[in-house]
Amino acid sequence: MDFIQKVVVATGLVLLPTATFAQHSKALVYEKTQVEPDQESSPLGVATDEFKGIHVISTSVRGVRGANGVVYWVSKDKATLSAYEGERLLWRTNVGKAFKADFAQPQIEKLVFASNVIFVSVNNNGFAEVDRKTGQVGSKTVD
Repeated sequence: MDFIQKVVVATGLVLLPTATFAQHSKALVYEKTQVEPDQESSPLGVATDEFKGIHVISTSVRGVRGANGVVYWVSKDKATLSAYEGERLLWRTNVGKAFKADFAQPQIEKLVFASNVIFVSVNNNGFAEVDRKTGQVGSKTVD
């Protein structure tokens, strides 16, 4: 083995663990730039003067970060609501499925947070309560 082959093999052995590690690193399943904080508290942990009680889901805002750091994320098709703690999925629920009989294409449009539930507006006249800890859809109404 000549000198150049030894250098190539040695370099490969040094870089192989780095390449393997990079392949196993996870990307976030939500986009941080499309997440807004809830009104529960500011980043410093104090109440804010900018009360934003209703979170409108759009192409630029698809998630809300609660005071506990959990990110509540709406899927691209606006049918599923998921909760993440960092990269870890806590729960996922298809809210749209609960409204299949009521709407041709049910879509989550607004989120309002209370201490134990998330009030979800679907197609502007459908409403559901989702448990913040379990993701289970509680009561559902259509006006």
